[in-house]
Amino acid sequence: MMNGTIIFYNLDNGSGLILSQDKQKYKFDIEMWDDLDYMPAIGLKVNLRLENNEIKSVVKYKEPIVLEVTEDLSQVAPTSVEDAAMMIIQTDMFGACEEDLENGKLDSSLYSAKSVPSGFIEATMTRFFLSLQDTVSKYKDYQLQSDEEDLDYMKIKRFLFTAYNNLLEIDISLADGSLTEMYRNIQEIQSIHDIYKKSFMYPKIAFSTIFLKHTRYKEAKDRLEKNIAEMGNIKTNLTVMESEIKQKIENLSRLKKDDENLIVLKNSIKHVKRLYVDSIDRLGTLREENETLLPITNEYFELFFEEFKKKFESSYDTNIKSLIEILDSMAFLFDRMMWEKASSSKIIDRYFKESDIDYPYSSLTFLRYYLKSLNKSKLTHENKELFDLLEYLEKRGEKTK
Repeated sequence: MMNGTIIFYNLDNGSGLILSQDKQKYKFDIEMWDDLDYMPAIGLKVNLRLENNEIKSVVKYKEPIVLEVTEDLSQVAPTSVEDAAMMIIQTDMFGACEEDLENGKLDSSLYSAKSVPSGFIEATMTRFFLSLQDTVSKYKDYQLQSDEEDLDYMKIKRFLFTAYNNLLEIDISLADGSLTEMYRNIQEIQSIHDIYKKSFMYPKIAFSTIFLKHTRYKEAKDRLEKNIAEMGNIKTNLTVMESEIKQKIENLSRLKKDDENLIVLKNSIKHVKRLYVDSIDRLGTLREENETLLPITNEYFELFFEEFKKKFESSYDTNIKSLIEILDSMAFLFDRMMWEKASSSKIIDRYFKESDIDYPYSSLTFLRYYLKSLNKSKLTHENKELFDLLEYLEKRGEKTK
């Protein structure tokens, strides 16, 4: 993991730029955003995971967890391999559950998925969708009742905002308070939509962030990962102890029987060997714990994932439908307001007349003008979608006549 800061983010297409702690710039998009609790924004500090110097995952920066150790262990740094080995033995249960500390042995029932109460999936899901529901409530007054007074936001959003930016380039005075405010409101709602859509697209991530993090699964997973890290440290220390034992035995063979250091060296070898054996035992204990913990972590997925996925998809469909209805209404209002202001602009009127854009000005007439300029033999996927949009707007226009 590497730290960085978002220095650019485009709400229109979800693309952005991150400046890392080593002053490198990395491009990212909303598909790489893996934090369902926060939205990307300029100035936000983030953690990024890289593979082959490309971003694979981005989340909001989380302060590193600093583990507090007892005074006896933290104040004195190890000065020898014996000290290092002893610290491993003394901290073998550090970070365990309080219940485990009483008997020094892993109690697997404390982490069991069977401890999850009935209805817990629904409870965590309700909490998750609160932000979306709050957004719907905040903008519900924008929702129009007539089917004729809305636009399919998902179809028109890219072209709608392209037209908006083009009109601003012609006459910047269009960026007055009301139109700009509605633009920002739509961007805010779309950001909420994109975050929830991402959770829907990756159900296992949603399962982990919405449900599992509120269960004892996280404790079991943390302990499993801690054990793996400790096992790595023990193996490193075992290698060092093996080398030291070998060296001390060689030194012992060079001493004469009457050498005053003989007994001291023998005792030192016994001490390191005893620590070596204790570390081997600890390594075995950790392996046994992990053999118990791994099935427990898998158990959560086996018992709850399919139920969660089914209920989540149903809740998502219901909640996102309300949000999209708001976006459809706001797209209609924004489109109408934008072209009303464009039609009253002398600068835009002159420009459109010189460009042979038909009056009355609208997204439909502007789209027709734009499509005429395209080389139909070299259309991109995005340009082909614009012809589908043209068909939609023409049919909609016929209905509203």
